[in-house]
Amino acid sequence: MKQVIRYQCEFCKKEFKTPDRHYCKKNPKLKNCFTCKHLKGWLESEESAPIYFESETNYSRYPNYPDCAADVGDGWDIEIIKSCNYNMQCERWEAKESEGEKEDK
Repeated sequence: MKQVIRYQCEFCKKEFKTPDRHYCKKNPKLKNCFTCKHLKGWLESEESAPIYFESETNYSRYPNYPDCAADVGDGWDIEIIKSCNYNMQCERWEAKESEGEKEDK
């Protein structure tokens, strides 16, 4: 048998072969919607009608965008958030309460 080394992300708990290629969207240093207390959910674009490409059977929808209680979501959608490696550095970002903090209250 051969020994195998794995690395686990401290934020999302996924396991990887390499320690330095995973940019976790749940890392609070990135200040994005996934770790913000203002995120109420994700909304479909108002323009969610299918966009047709070369064939009518191959289509895509506009990407979802954050439903933000702090009204910051303008201009951000999931594809833009992904393209900046989830590093949004949002001005109104506030950390979500951890499970331990919720139980204490």
